[in-house]
This record gives sequence, structure tokens and C-alpha cells, in this order.
Amino acid sequence: MMTDGHDRQATSGVYWFAGDERWRLGDITPLITTVRADVCVVGGGFTGLWAALAVKREAPGADVVLLEREFCGSGASGRNGGWVEGLELMLPNFIERFGVEGARRVLEASLKSLEDMQRAVRDGDVDCDLDLQGGLIVATCEAHAAWWTDLLAAAVKIGREDLFTVISREEAAACSGAPKAYAGLRIRHAGSVQPALLAQGLRRLTREAGVHIFEASPMTKLRRSAPAVVETSAGRVVADRVVLAAGPWLAAIPELRRTLFIIPSHVVATAPAPELLDKLGWARGVPFSDARATVHYGQRTADGRLVFGRGGGRLGFAGRVIPEHFHDEGEVREIVEDMRALLPDTHGAGVLWQWGGPVDRAQHGYPWVGTIGKHRNVHYGVGYSGNGVGPSHLIGRILASVALGAGDEYASSPLASEPPSYLPMEPLRSMGARTVRAAVKRCEDREEQGLDPDWLSRQLRKGLGVSVPKGVRLHWEERDSGSGRGASVRHSGGRDDRGVQ
Repeated sequence: MMTDGHDRQATSGVYWFAGDERWRLGDITPLITTVRADVCVVGGGFTGLWAALAVKREAPGADVVLLEREFCGSGASGRNGGWVEGLELMLPNFIERFGVEGARRVLEASLKSLEDMQRAVRDGDVDCDLDLQGGLIVATCEAHAAWWTDLLAAAVKIGREDLFTVISREEAAACSGAPKAYAGLRIRHAGSVQPALLAQGLRRLTREAGVHIFEASPMTKLRRSAPAVVETSAGRVVADRVVLAAGPWLAAIPELRRTLFIIPSHVVATAPAPELLDKLGWARGVPFSDARATVHYGQRTADGRLVFGRGGGRLGFAGRVIPEHFHDEGEVREIVEDMRALLPDTHGAGVLWQWGGPVDRAQHGYPWVGTIGKHRNVHYGVGYSGNGVGPSHLIGRILASVALGAGDEYASSPLASEPPSYLPMEPLRSMGARTVRAAVKRCEDREEQGLDPDWLSRQLRKGLGVSVPKGVRLHWEERDSGSGRGASVRHSGGRDDRGVQ
């Protein structure tokens, strides 16, 4: 447990779950028999819930089963910092990969999804503090703001200059409480949410739509037959179509093993401190982040707490989810130190909650929808790379259209594709990732100090977005991806219980 002089003993638990009295676990029903379904969704986070809901709304007569390994929202969907935005920060990547028209199409679809999300929350009476007043990114030096140049140029190229506004050093400091601010970037279509309450509300809406939800039912085996078979620890689902929406745990699927890094993101929450947040300039519905690659992020909660987190931490070797992804005392200590350094006024704010969770990080940085298996009846959505709250609605909608065989604009989205990039095989993947990440941090630290990074670190930083060809598959990869065999999905013992409550 962490203390820092101003703090009571911080609870190793998720504030969104255990600290907000509006959140309720609800009754859990595990799968203990064999059931038949038109569509089986694996994963009860945002992607799976939005996908299941979309299938029922597009095909009301479809029999839909949703499986969740723990409880709906227990993974990244209920553990994140509550940033909500579309995919506009990926515009330069989209233009390079899809062209101007393709990039515009993906952008507009992601922004429409934000509107649809707001409508679903409002019409479904979901109490989750969803508030889209814009987002704020603050760079603490000129070098950290350099990537805005390409982003702003991309926005101009597609005719959407309204997406971003650059603000001065003075305004950035006043709106963030960061005295080291060099400049700021406002994102028009963004905001914040209490993520666990959003997941709780979607769970209710999905059940009301007629989806059969089975929690405490982890997938242990997937048979890519026709129909497909999803086995759990105590039952199984025989389904015409399967939708895989289990986030980081999908790295256990052989075809996806070389497409994802599994890294953690850790978060802390303070005691209620509305006066401090007023002093910092933080407003409800306007989340904050810095401009680092190892990004710091935060928001002001409805009850006046400061939630602050950082991406990065121990890698899961070979795509494994490990206990340190849920709780790492060293990571939490560094995050609190970073918060105090970036926002000096927070020295008086007591940290009462600390938690973490795994993130499915794709080398290209954005999510996609794909299909695996000889019979082409197993579909997946993955790769959010730390930005999943908003895009999960779009990916869920694409998954629903693909699973239903609809010939609409969602099924033909540029995001419905083969994996856009591949990673090296282990141990090169983990060794390279650790080396590059350390180099990125060295570069960003020196740049913030007004110093030039050393030559070697600059060269290594260039590996941040480099992918490799798919290449030759290993024997076990060929074996497990066959349609007739059951690819075993191994879990690393589940989450570390210290990371929940």
C-alpha cells in the first residue's frame, strides 16, 4: 500500500468499482450447460456489449449469447481513465494507409459513433457522467508538440480544420495547472465518462434487448468449425458466428499473437478536492493529457476527485496478461511522482485509490476488425492501444455488421481488414519493445529539460512504429489456426485480486 505523507493508506482497488456507490456488481450467472446461438460474443467489455446490442437491434430475432470471463466491465472497459474521443489523432496514419477519402470515412464514422453513444446513454437512462466538452493535450516543451504539425496538416487535408485548436502557453497552463506548459491542443470532439457505470448501463441495456449474458465464464477453447464451438470452464456455446471481443486476452489466439503487445496502464484517484481542481483549471467533461508517447492522462470526476494515470509498465511476454498489469507498486509510485512534478499543486491532494489493467497495444496504434478460421465465421475486434472508450462503439458496430453478413458501410469500413501490422516473434518482440520504450523515455525526459537526446536513443526511438512482415509461421501456429482443431486459450491465472477491491 502506498502513502506519501498527505495520503491515508491508498486502497489497491478500482475507484470506479469500489469507490462509487452507484456501481453495483449485480447477479452473476455462469454458463454450466451447452447452448445454441446464432451469434456468440466473447467478452463483456465495451466492444462486446456494443456488438451484442447492435446485433439485436439489426436482427431482433437473432439468438445472441455473450460470455464474460469475470463480470461485464471488469477488464479495461471498467478500469481506464475515462477519456472519450474518436479516432482523429490517427488521421496522419489513416491518410497514409487508406488515402484521403478513406481517412475521412473512418474519421466521420468515429465521430458519428460518439453521437450514437451519447444518444444510447440518454435514451437508455444510463447514469455514467458522460460529458463531451472537449479534450486538452498539453506539451511541456517544443519537441513534444512537434507531432501536432502532421496532425493539423492532416485535418486541413480532409477539410476538418475545426477538429483541433492550438492554444498558447499561458492558456494551456491556466487550463491544466501545469506550469511547465509550452503549448496546448484542444480536441473538439472529446470528453470524459465514469467507465464502470457505462459498462454497467450497457449490460442492463443488452439484457433488456434479449441477449443472454453469462459471466464468470472464461473461454477456454475455440473450435473454428461450422458451426463454431466456444468452450468455457463449465459449458459451451455452439454458434453460427463468433465475435471475439476480449481485448488483451485475444493475444492468446494464435493468429493474433504477433499483432499485439500487452502492456499495463496504471491509475490513481485522490480524495474529493474540488477547490484544488478549480485552481488547476480542470473542468468536468474536459479530460487532460500530456503530449508524451508514454502518455499521462486524467480527468475531474463528478464528485470532485482527480483521476490521473500513465501508460506503460511491464510487458506481458508472448502476449500474456500478468499480475503486474493489475497492480505494480513501483509503477504507481512513479505515477504519483509524475503527477506531483507535472501538477505541483497536487502535493496537497491525498491519493486514496490505485489500480491498473492490461492494454492491447497494436504497433500501428488503432483498432481493426478481422476474421479468422477456414469457415470465416469467427470475427474479432482488437488493438485499441489505449483509446478504446469511444472507438469501441464503432468497432462493435462493424463487428455486428460483419457477423450478420450485412453489405453496409460498416462491414465495408477500411477498419475491417487483415491485421495492419505484425510484430517480431519472441524473444525479439519483448527485448525490442523494452529497448525502444526506454529510449523513448530518455529522449522525452531530455527534451523536457531543454537538452538534445543522445544519438543512440534518437535512433532507437524510430522503432516505435516499425512493423515487420508476417513472415513464416511456426509449426504450432499453423497447427492451432486450423479450422478443425480447438485452439486452447490459456489464461495467466486471471487478474491479481489486489487490483479490484
